[in-house]
Amino acid sequence: MKQLEFTIPGEPISQGRPRFSTHGGFARAYDPKKSRDGKAVVKLCAKEAIDNAGWTEPMSGPIEMLVQFAIALPKSQYRKRTPVTRKWRVKKPDIDNLMKLVKDACSSVVFLDDNQVVRVIAEKIQCAQDEAPFTKIRFTELKEL
Repeated sequence: MKQLEFTIPGEPISQGRPRFSTHGGFARAYDPKKSRDGKAVVKLCAKEAIDNAGWTEPMSGPIEMLVQFAIALPKSQYRKRTPVTRKWRVKKPDIDNLMKLVKDACSSVVFLDDNQVVRVIAEKIQCAQDEAPFTKIRFTELKEL
């Protein structure tokens, strides 16, 4: 059973809404720059983890995706006497959009197609005071039912 785990330092980025433009009378859809850059970082970290694991080809069976998004605590919420601890993040960005960016970036790198992801476990937390934001990802190839 193949398993790949890696952590991406920095603020998690969510998949932005597609942008549209016309060129030569035809409409064209494209990703916003922030989403493109975010996908590039995820793809780079995934390729590095694959190289370290010594894989020669992507996962081919059903896959479980476990993701933890840790979003930085705003400076306005810092407290001197009683430091703020980790807690659930119930504000933006949406967890679906965060996951979509990771899944799209890892498609054809970690696995052949995002249709292979059959189980998703995700959580979105607010970092503790003085804790750096990160995205922790684990892909596990599952056995057939």
